[in-house]
Amino acid sequence: MSLRGQVSRLLRNLLSRVHTQQSRAQSVAVLGAPFSRGQKRRGLEHGPKVIREAGLIERLSGLDYSVHDFGDLNFHHPEKDEPYMEVNSPRTVGAANKALSGAVSRAIGAGHTLVMLGGDHSLAIGSVSGHAQQCPDLCLIWVDAHADINTPMTSPSGNLHGQPVAFMLKELQDKMPALPGFSWLKPFLSARDLVYIGLRDVDPGEYHLLKNLGVQYFTMRDIDRLGIQRVMEATFDHLMARYINVTMTSLHYTVHDCDSF
Repeated sequence: MSLRGQVSRLLRNLLSRVHTQQSRAQSVAVLGAPFSRGQKRRGLEHGPKVIREAGLIERLSGLDYSVHDFGDLNFHHPEKDEPYMEVNSPRTVGAANKALSGAVSRAIGAGHTLVMLGGDHSLAIGSVSGHAQQCPDLCLIWVDAHADINTPMTSPSGNLHGQPVAFMLKELQDKMPALPGFSWLKPFLSARDLVYIGLRDVDPGEYHLLKNLGVQYFTMRDIDRLGIQRVMEATFDHLMARYINVTMTSLHYTVHDCDSF
């Protein structure tokens, strides 16, 4: 079984323990984000169509959920979007994520559990920020070989699909330049509420940030050594630590586990 398959199964089991006094969410919204301008390769914009054709809606319906397919967002691509501080397509990516963030927030606000179909990793900015508008105390579990926490100053490529987490973190606010297209976005996530699982290819600048911010992470070597179950237990122990002395009525997790190749 793949790492992401193991994580998905364990997340379901662990979350069921967290929500023992809550009823199962019954309404699932599916939202497509056909977008690939966060990096230079085209083709990722076909992801939502391919995933639907593979039977996602039928699979979700088979789990006794009420499924609402909201279709795909339509993104406007400016005719001219010159690089800014060596960051590629900032206006296009910023506008797309603003639209996505609003759509995600509305779906969550209407009581749905959202499944967002992308699309390249830059879309995490809009997806997670949309959740944060409705769930300000959310935690983020990032399942990926890459940390995607480069800033415009540390990015080797200038592609925003390698930078989405940096836009989210409050601790990096003073390290992020005012990119055109991103004036709508304010950092919303604390480093303590972020856990990486499966890292194996981290840029030097990213490694420096992870260490300085004290971000909890598990590499593929950690998973091989500890096993995925122990890694997931440690992940939840870390994220739940701040709730020890708090009466908790709701806890929301966003799991970002899609990648572009």
